[in-house]
Formats: sequence, structure tokens, C-alpha cells
Amino acid sequence: MRKTFEANLLDPNYLEEILGSFHNATGLHIEAINNEGATFSVLGELERSDFCRYIRCQPEGEKKCQDSYKRASLEAAKWEEPYFFRCHAGLVIWAVPITIQGVSRGSIICGQVLMWEPDHFFFQELKKLNVGIKNFEELKSKACKLEVVSPARSQAAADMLFVVVNHIVKRNINSLAEIDATRLQQQQIRREIEERKRKNLPDISDYDTYLKKERKFLRYIRLGDRTRANQTLQSLLTDLYTKTVGDLETVKVRILELATLTSRAAVEGGANAERIMMHLKEFNKEIEGIERVEKFFYKIQHIVETFLEGIFTLADKKHLAIVKNARDFIMEHYALPLTVADVAEHLFVSTSHLSRLFREELDCTINDYLTRVRVEQAVEMMKKPEFSVAQVSKAVGFQNQSYFSKVFRKYIGVTPLIYKNSLY
Repeated sequence: MRKTFEANLLDPNYLEEILGSFHNATGLHIEAINNEGATFSVLGELERSDFCRYIRCQPEGEKKCQDSYKRASLEAAKWEEPYFFRCHAGLVIWAVPITIQGVSRGSIICGQVLMWEPDHFFFQELKKLNVGIKNFEELKSKACKLEVVSPARSQAAADMLFVVVNHIVKRNINSLAEIDATRLQQQQIRREIEERKRKNLPDISDYDTYLKKERKFLRYIRLGDRTRANQTLQSLLTDLYTKTVGDLETVKVRILELATLTSRAAVEGGANAERIMMHLKEFNKEIEGIERVEKFFYKIQHIVETFLEGIFTLADKKHLAIVKNARDFIMEHYALPLTVADVAEHLFVSTSHLSRLFREELDCTINDYLTRVRVEQAVEMMKKPEFSVAQVSKAVGFQNQSYFSKVFRKYIGVTPLIYKNSLY
């Protein structure tokens, strides 16, 4: 039994799956209602008890039940916890509020039970509550078939249901945030495409251009440059969207490839390899069933941000700021004859403290990071034919060309001259 509910607020299939499991575990009847007390789902497509069905088929029965549910739902929302009540017909029921981002969306109704075995006094009260019932003996017979649930068990079930509902709401909020982020991603791509048209910029016609931009993006990842990495990623995704004309399979292949390359770049940038590989494995599972290009783009942006966070896994924000500022300073002044003392003096910290932070948090020394930046910059410069190896060496901060060749070969695998000659 289902009625219309705001589909963008709660996933009805997930709601039935989880609360259906709760019913199977407890044997208790569950209904989901809106703020007006109207039932939009009886979980597991289970029928109400004979007693409740009999009450509801009486004149005004449905309305009275709905009014009871409505009042209970309002009380549950007000107190933000399970609310126990007796319905107009005399049964014990509890309402668990559904509150999304501070707004009440209804309740989960559970129970329709008795807390004690029916006796003479119960039947007297039952008759007073249901004066309009002509055949009271039939109602009495149906009441005797109701489940008796102790107060302790009822409270435990209500507490458990409260936890389950909160889990569903939290999952829903995360889903809404993902929908908003995906929508924002679409808008960003459209804006960038329009901006390119306005500036008469050509669309990429080959993957060479795309791959060059991809290499630049990976360089920013290795250097922990979050701002430039995110900017370049957005441009990459726009290129991919226009190049593939939204072809889902091609996009999936490129996104999987990009995620793998980014994970390795993050490890090279100082992130923990085990954690990065775990995140990558989860990412690969998440994108299996995706059927929209924008969702792929949202997922890759999210995993890239996770990888970047992995490079800065500092618990102390003050330490995070010191390491980040040190890296920014090196990025801006790598061409100068920098020393550890220069960087520490700029940040007003001791050289020993700064060096310890780099080792503990980035698993490298300050000089290691400085060298990495210089080599990455050298790789970019050598793509320009007007610069000789000697000029590149000096421009990125190496005073000795022989030492530059040795360091370059250690990081890239070949000498600067061989690398440069391979480009043309």
C-alpha cells in the first residue's frame, strides 16, 4: 500500500528495504506517514492487524486514525525523539520523527499493540473509546488477537527504530548533497563551454592536447597544489565532455584511467599509499553502475579531493598551515638558491621544527620537496624548444648543470638531453 510522497526527500525503495528488515527482526507493524498523518507506505506490503482494519472500515474510521497519527507525528517532531501514544481506538503506538535538515517530513509509525494482556478493565475502556461500534463482541474478539509487547521491549524497539530512521535520513542528506554537487558540475561545464565560445577558443581536436593538460594536472597533484589541480581538473572534464560528445563508455574509461594516475601522483606527493589504494578501490566500485556523465565527473572530483586531503593528513590545523605555507613559498621561489633556513625564517619557525613536520606529515625532507618542484618545472620548460638544457637548469634553480642532469635522471629515468630530444 503506497501513496504519493516527495520522492526527492526519501528513497521509497531503500525505505522499504531497511524498515522491512526492522519488521522482520521485531515482528512489529510499521507505517510511514507524512505530516498530515496520511500513510504513504506500509513497509513490506504487510496488512494491518484485523483490529485496525476493522476500526478503519467504520464510519469516519480512516479520518480518526489519520488524526491520531497526525497529532503523534507533531509531538514526535517537537520533542525530536520517539513519542508513545494511544490511538483513538485504544492501541499503543509510537511515532519516530523523520526530520531532514531541520524540517519535519513525517514519521515512522510502529506498534499497534497492547502492553498488557486484555482484562475486564481493558474491555470496559475499549467500549468507551469505540462507542460507535455496533458489533462490540467482534471488536473484542479481534482485540484478543493483538500482540502483547512489554513496556521494556516497546522502548527498546522505539530506540532501535530511532537509530534506523536517523541512518536513513543521514543517507538521504548525503544523496541530496551529491545531487546538488552534480547539478553544479553541469553548470560549470556549460559556463566553461560558453566562455570558450565567447573567446573563440578552439575545441580540442586530438588527445595529445588533452594528455598534455592531464600531465600538468598530475604535476599539480604531486606538488600538492590544490587550487591549480582543481582548476585544471575542471578544464580537463570540459575537454572530455566536448571531445567524447557525452559517450558514456569512453568517459568511463578516461575517468578510471585518470583516477588511477591521480592516485599514483598523490602517493608521490606524500600521501599514504595504503589509504590511497583503499580509496581507489572504493571509487572503482562506486562508478560501476553510473549511467550519467555528470555523475562520473562528480565522482572524479570527489576522489581527487580525497587524494589531496591524503597529502595533508595533519591532525593539528596549525601544523597544516605551516606545511602548506612552506610548500607555497617553495612553489613561488624555487628558482632562487633556497635553503631550509630561508623557508623557516619566512614562516617564523625553527628549521628543526619545520624539518620534523615535513618528515612526519609528508614523508620527505624540505630539500626533497624543493628538488621535486624544480624537476617538475624543468619538465614543463623543456617542452619549449627555445630553451636549452643549460638554460632550463639555471631557470629552475640548479647552479650546476651536471648535478641537474643527475637529479633529473633520478626522478624522470633519463637525462635531460635525452628527454628533450624525445619531444621533437
